[in-house]
Parts: sequence; C-alpha cells; structure tokens
Amino acid sequence: MRKRQLLSLLVVPLLLLVAGCPLGSDPYRASIKGSSDVSQAVSSAIKITAQYYAVGTFNDGQKATAAKYLTVVTDCNFAFRKSVTDVHNAGLTGVSAFLPIADGFVNCVASSAPVSSDLKVSNVLKGVDSAIRSISVAVASAKGAK
Repeated sequence: MRKRQLLSLLVVPLLLLVAGCPLGSDPYRASIKGSSDVSQAVSSAIKITAQYYAVGTFNDGQKATAAKYLTVVTDCNFAFRKSVTDVHNAGLTGVSAFLPIADGFVNCVASSAPVSSDLKVSNVLKGVDSAIRSISVAVASAKGAK
C-alpha cells in the first residue's frame, strides 16, 4: 500500500503532463514550464527516496546513487533555465533558438548522471527522466516563429 502511494506521487504529475496539459504557448514558456516540471519531479523523487530509505527499501548505496542523479539534474536544470532566460532576454522567440538548449539539457543529464542498473533506483528516477525528455518535445511543438 505504501509503495503504491509513493509511486503515485511521481506518476500522477507525469500522467497529467502526458494527458495534454499545455506546457506553454511559445518556446520560452514551454521551456520554463518544462523546467518547473523537472523541479517538481525532482522534489517528488527526493520524497520517495527518503521514504524508501526510511522504511529500508533503499540501502545507503541506492540512496547515494539517487541523490547524485538528482543533484546532476538540478545543476543541469539551473543551467538550462539560465540559458533560456538569456535567449529570451536577447529577444529571440523561435523554436530554433530554444530547441538546442532543451536538447542540451537532455544531453547534460545523460552525460553527467550516474548510471544505475538497480531496478528500484531506476524506477524512482523514471519520472524525472520523462520530465526532462518531454522538454524537447514541448519546445519543438510550441507555437511561435520557427
């Protein structure tokens, strides 16, 4: 029962995202909304990781791996948000200005985050990974000058 509740903390926001909740009407807003979604997914993953550790579902190594991953995601998200804001403040509005930044965020996490073959850890982090990958899709499909 407890596992189901913990997983629902992560899955419900993701389902809302996939169900068609608008991420933004233009590439800038889609980027900022995507960054916020990633932050919320990280927050949920932290809560789940802490609960799993408290009840003994995660050991010290699993907790450390999740923490390292979430730290990398947070650092990459800060850099992503700063780049998006800089491009926006420079007056650029098109998808072509924001899509490389979104793709860079995905690559930042992929190239820096620890890889875990532990299924428990991977399952907790899937929602975060999905939120990250959805940013490029949201930006690419945003309205605005190409």
